[in-house]
Amino acid sequence: MTWYENFLKKFFHDPIDKPFNIPGHERRAKEYAEYFGVSGIDEGKYSDQIASCMERSLLPRDIKQDFTEISHPLSEEKIDVILNSQKSIEEISSCLEKISNFYKNLSDKDKALLIWRNLLEEIIDKIQDEELKKYIPILPADTRVPDHSIWEHLKVTTAINAFENYQNNSLFLFTIGPVQSFISQARKAQDFYMGSFMLSYFTFIAMEEVIENCGPSSIIYPDLYKQPLMDWYLKNKRLEPKNFNPAHTTLPTIPNRFVAIIGTTDKNKIEELAKNMEGKIEDEIKNAKEKILKELKIYEALSDTQKEILQKQLSDFPQIYWVAIPWRKEENDLQIDDLKDFFTDDKINNWKELYKFANEKGEYPPNIGFLYQLLYTALEKSMGARKNLRKFEQKQEEGRKCSVCGERNVLFFWESKNKNKFLKYNPMAYDLTDKIEQKYLTDGEGLCALCFLKRTFEIYLEEKFDSIFNDFSFPSVAEVACADFKEKALEKAKEDCDKYEKEFFKILRDDKKFNYLKIKSLPKLKLEKTLEGSWFYEENLSVKKFNDELGVAVNSSQIENLKDCLRSLYAKAGKPKKYYAVLFLDGDNMGKWLSGELLPEIQYAYNSEVWGKKLPEEFKKKLITQLEKIYSDKKARKVLTPAIHSAISTALRNYAIEFVRKIVEEEHLGKLIYAGGDDVLAFVNLKDLFDVMEKLRWAFSGQIELENETIKVDTANNSGFVLKDGVYYLTMGKKATCSMGVVIAHYKEPLKIVIDKVFEMNKKAKKEGRNRFAICLLKHSGEERVGVAKWKIEDKLTTKILKDLQDWMNKNREEKRYISDAFIQKFKMEFFKLEKTSFSEGIINTELKRLVTRAYNGKPNEKEEEKRKFIENFVKAAKTLFWKTDEAIDNINIDNFTNLLEIASFMNKEE
Repeated sequence: MTWYENFLKKFFHDPIDKPFNIPGHERRAKEYAEYFGVSGIDEGKYSDQIASCMERSLLPRDIKQDFTEISHPLSEEKIDVILNSQKSIEEISSCLEKISNFYKNLSDKDKALLIWRNLLEEIIDKIQDEELKKYIPILPADTRVPDHSIWEHLKVTTAINAFENYQNNSLFLFTIGPVQSFISQARKAQDFYMGSFMLSYFTFIAMEEVIENCGPSSIIYPDLYKQPLMDWYLKNKRLEPKNFNPAHTTLPTIPNRFVAIIGTTDKNKIEELAKNMEGKIEDEIKNAKEKILKELKIYEALSDTQKEILQKQLSDFPQIYWVAIPWRKEENDLQIDDLKDFFTDDKINNWKELYKFANEKGEYPPNIGFLYQLLYTALEKSMGARKNLRKFEQKQEEGRKCSVCGERNVLFFWESKNKNKFLKYNPMAYDLTDKIEQKYLTDGEGLCALCFLKRTFEIYLEEKFDSIFNDFSFPSVAEVACADFKEKALEKAKEDCDKYEKEFFKILRDDKKFNYLKIKSLPKLKLEKTLEGSWFYEENLSVKKFNDELGVAVNSSQIENLKDCLRSLYAKAGKPKKYYAVLFLDGDNMGKWLSGELLPEIQYAYNSEVWGKKLPEEFKKKLITQLEKIYSDKKARKVLTPAIHSAISTALRNYAIEFVRKIVEEEHLGKLIYAGGDDVLAFVNLKDLFDVMEKLRWAFSGQIELENETIKVDTANNSGFVLKDGVYYLTMGKKATCSMGVVIAHYKEPLKIVIDKVFEMNKKAKKEGRNRFAICLLKHSGEERVGVAKWKIEDKLTTKILKDLQDWMNKNREEKRYISDAFIQKFKMEFFKLEKTSFSEGIINTELKRLVTRAYNGKPNEKEEEKRKFIENFVKAAKTLFWKTDEAIDNINIDNFTNLLEIASFMNKEE
């Protein structure tokens, strides 16, 4: 039987309205299956038994519970639910009957794929009851243990290959890399972006093999539902994913690893599946290479030796690893003792006791599904061992190294003045001077085969993704830096801006080879063809610059004319800032989340009435005792299940797709590099930096709300669910935290330095205790200022404190009163020995207030009371930042405090 026939039978084994009437759910399941032309749903019973065992095996017999609440799977929070059960069933039934008309004439495969992708959204669209609609995506599969949704249960059930008391499954883990080194090897913003996209894309290419053989629900992590690349895959199958925006395909959202349940335990079949994945990626790289070289008219011109070098330089990319743990040993399901090579004897014995308890006291006897946590842990340990066995081949290439990676020799170069500087050390390097657009290779630049593939990969994507990547451009760092200037220019001086761009391109005579200078700006600006940002800085307008970078001969009068146009624009819109920010957000302890070590305690899995009144005390006491032995911190946590993994995956998908893009690109002046799993990489204009940092952090925990369709931070929202577009979206919840590295840099700072620094800052934030941000100001002069802080100080957002201090130090405030930032250095000089002395808090606070008061600049004839309040507010915020920034730092850190102040003040500066 095919995966899609299995999928349909198993998907309809439980109705989505199951919690409203448990006794009648089997009858409704058959009725709804008939709507969609599906029969034989009883054949999926054993898959359901395994999935149910994974999700709710620790329940005694004869416990019943009405649908009254939904538990958050990753925290202690619950949502109370008050709905009319009969009315809800009637409305859902009516919706399904109407929706099913579209599906009746589809093939089983198309039907399975579209039900998997569209059914949830179609139900939400058709539900009239606004209160019922809110809960549709999070309706629980079991009212007694309402911590996993019916959708997650159906996903796991359809992933499991089991019939008639016989299961045939393996847990499979696939990774691709290298990640950080490949992404960070970049000279241009587009290199940075394309490195991320390529890894995401190649991971999905491997996933396709699982999708085709086992179905999309078999991918447990990440959740493929609504993932842009998955939607594009469906689009290519002539299927219509609901509410799909093809433009979103350009954003990498697939992480570099995935976990799947695959329907075989046959070693040869697993190896064949993995080999096919590797082969598909190899073919994709080969096709990309040939397409790009032919499109650029290079392929035929290369010698056999050059082709050999090219192939050799591409041969070790990417690094692919996979492992699998079969759930059967010969003809029997795997037993706990079969996993003893991965665990200590104590661990094995503790799990045996828990299994015995579930067998004796549980509603149904446990099965292989009960061992999912052990299986997953063994899988991760196997991957660690596999990576330790990776082949290391010392490759020593003599010659001039690639301008981007600095590792491999130059194979392609552009050099208009001295070709010998490349050919002397790399006689086989191929000269591309004047043969391709400078969009792909700038004068004086030499690239190896891999970095050239990265730089030109969009050419291949144009073919793969139709028009989406046609004339693709990624905003430069200069474009990010001057985005707020362009925003102001559009508002206050659009004619002057248009005139300047017109005069600029008039000098270039609108030659098509300069089309790469007409870029797509940041999404919020909605500028499809705008002059690249660096040319809005007067310092770049010179005869030499036009000659060296563009190869265009201009005279001084033409340059002066451009400068006059630009100065006219400056007069109305101000000058553009020269600094921008890069941020990297990374979820804290994600390995522990995925291994179950951070799950809430078991009592929070149950309906509160079930735990409080219906479970026997002896059962609860024994359950807690057994679970405390399982975890190293001796807490009686939930047992890890695929539904938990699915919930984590769903929460991270919601974060990346529903919130991150909206925050960075729709609400603020930013551009995403990557947003998948628990990672976010983005460029941000300084004007919006603190706002973006703030929203990204609290959206990760779901502590936000939407007010007039705009995301607002709401740390009081601890439920773990966010109401958006009339429905609840699952998030990681309040227990989940993240760390962030931020770098503020001049647009002329080498991008490789900036990228390395942002990863360094993220590590620094984690080293100081996680749930923090570390921000570095890289001045063009070479000076650095680094500050680290917790996201929240007492009950105040640190970013809000910094925004207030920034505002109060802004000499251009409309209120005409401000604090001069000169006090920062004076404070620093007076207390630079503080860490080695014992000044009292009173002395420091008094001196801080004295210096701030002296730095005050007020309005003419202002009232003394207004001045006093302004100074008091500033001093209060500064003292909070000074004393409460980080209790993990034993000594008072003057540098950390003054650096944070300097960074906040720096955000106000135009130059």
